[in-house]
Parts: sequence; C-alpha cells; structure tokens
Amino acid sequence: KIDPRTLYKDESSLGGAHVGAVSASRATNSFFNLKPVTRQVDDFGFGHLKARGKEDLLSSSSKTVEDEAMEKIITLLIEAEAMEDTCSLEVLPLKECSKGGTFQGDDAFRLGNLSNQICNYATVLRTYKSHFHPSLLKHYITVEKKETLSTTVKALRHLLSNESLQLFPDFLQRKSLLKTLNYIDENDTVKVKGRVACECNTCEELIVTEMVFEGLLNDLDPPEIVAALSALIFQEKTDNDLDPEIPERLKLTCEAMKKIALSLGQLQNDHGLLIEPTDYCNSSLKFGLVHVVYDWALGVPFSNICQLTAVQEGSIVRCITRLDELCREVRNCARVVGNPTLYRMMEEASVAIKRDIVFASSLYVT
Repeated sequence: KIDPRTLYKDESSLGGAHVGAVSASRATNSFFNLKPVTRQVDDFGFGHLKARGKEDLLSSSSKTVEDEAMEKIITLLIEAEAMEDTCSLEVLPLKECSKGGTFQGDDAFRLGNLSNQICNYATVLRTYKSHFHPSLLKHYITVEKKETLSTTVKALRHLLSNESLQLFPDFLQRKSLLKTLNYIDENDTVKVKGRVACECNTCEELIVTEMVFEGLLNDLDPPEIVAALSALIFQEKTDNDLDPEIPERLKLTCEAMKKIALSLGQLQNDHGLLIEPTDYCNSSLKFGLVHVVYDWALGVPFSNICQLTAVQEGSIVRCITRLDELCREVRNCARVVGNPTLYRMMEEASVAIKRDIVFASSLYVT
C-alpha cells in the first residue's frame, strides 16, 4: 500500500505551483539524507497547498469530508516533523545503514541498490496526475479496502490448502515410502502388503508385514513364534543380548528381524524422514523377554520364568497379554495373504500362552 502522507510531504513543502515537478535530487535528499535541523512550522508551506483546485484549502469555508481528512494528514505531518526535530536521536540516511558493520559485502551493495530504486519510484510517483485528483482520498480508501480484502483472501486460501499443514511434508514422504515398499500403487490404491499392514495395530506394522512376506515365521514352532514376536511388544530397557540357551533357529530369526528393522530405518531416512536406522531398530525391537516367553509357551511355571529376568512380574504379565493380541493380528495377516499353515501355527501359539495366572480373570478368585 502507498502511504499518502509520505507522497504529500515533499509536494506540500514545494507549494501548489510546483507540485508534480519534484526533481530526483530533491527526492533523494528527502528520503535518504534526513538530518536533525531546527525548523519552524511555517517553513513547510502547508498554508499554500493547492491540491484540490481551491484558492486556500486550509481556510476555505466550504470544506468537504475529504478536505477535513487532508487537513488532519497535514497536521500529522507537521507534528511528526516537529517531533523529529526535537528528538535526541540522530536520524541517519538509509544509505548510511550499509556502513559501520551492519551490512557488509554483497548485503551493503544490495541495500544501496534498493535505496536507489525506492528513490526513483518515489520520484516517478510524484509525477502522476492522479495525486491531484479531487477525489483522491475516496479512491485511495477504495483501493486500500480492495487490497486488504485481497490479502485476506490469499491468507485464507493458504490456510485451507495442504501447504499450510505442518505435517504435510511428512505425509508426502511417508506416502512415497509406502510406494517404494509396494504397499500402495501409483494411484494411491492399497495393495496386498498394505492390507496386511492394516491388520496389525499392536506394534510396528512395517516390521510385522515384512516378516510375514519374507516367511520368517513359517519354519518356526509355536513357542518360537511367540518368543520372536515378544521383541515387538516388550518396551522396557534391558540387556538386548540374546540368551544363549534359546534355540539356534530362534536366534537366527531374531537376527533377521534386526536386519529388517535396520533396512526399514535406512529406507525411511532415504525418503527424508528424520529417523536413524540404529535408533529405529533399538526402539522397535527389544529382546529382553525372548527367553521368558519361550519357556512360558513350553509350559514352565510362572514362578520359574520370573527367575530368568530382572523384569517385574507385572511387566511380564502385560507383555504376554498383549502378545496374545498380536498373535490374533498375525493370524489375520496370514488369512489376507492366503497362508493356511501360518494361520494354524498362530492359533496354536495363542493357545500355548493363554494359561494359568497370566490370563486369570481375578487373582482373588483364583
């Protein structure tokens, strides 16, 4: 928006006879070479202003609303100049801002160019005849309202668009990841792997889906399956080293799960997500209860398995309870894929861990 006070400031000081013929040097001195000097109010010459085709704007007996508004503007300009003169702070020219260390090198050069452009624009603006139109203030108010509404409409459109969403870039990156993993196609249609991932809500669905499609669980026994899946459920920080007493086949499965997690973490990092592969693997897989769950599925009493770890009994019960829910979800994944063998194995694994005090409805009744 153009501030009419700035435009009229130098024109008024020149008088009505010379309005519109301000030279470039005068404009330069006005905008960029302001110095704190002592002036009188009469020095501005606002009493001789002839911008409306009248003999004397300030002394006219028949003043319109526009004339009164113009008088207010002139009064504000005079007060601003008087305040500037009496101010103790020194007024620096705009070009001087490039000196003294504030702007250096290319920044100082760009600031000088911008200063010259503003000076030239101000000079050109003062030559327009529209500034002396009798209805200037009325038209200016109309244009100002139009520009204000246009700015508001632009801001609202931005707020209603996807670009205003803070997590929209993250959404696009994750969608690109799903396309790379073949979970969705180019038309954003969910494919078979995506449907399998939708069945899993208890833990990291990407790891479970890749385990199902790579067939890691197909050659394991039910106790080994639930022991491997317990790494996805357990959340407490313990020693992540695998117990040497567990079967070798279970150890290899756990190592394969680590490789899958590291691969998924690296793939997410490659798509722009702020995820470190090692951190993703360590936060998604915790093998602190693999041996405990394996023995529990084999029928070992609860008092005996509690001696295998320093984890609290309540955490063990909670992990096994959630593990039963994960078994049902993996069973549904097998149904979607069409793997009846895995489907039956998951049913047997669920039955193996649902026993005794862990799934008792009430400890007092039991």
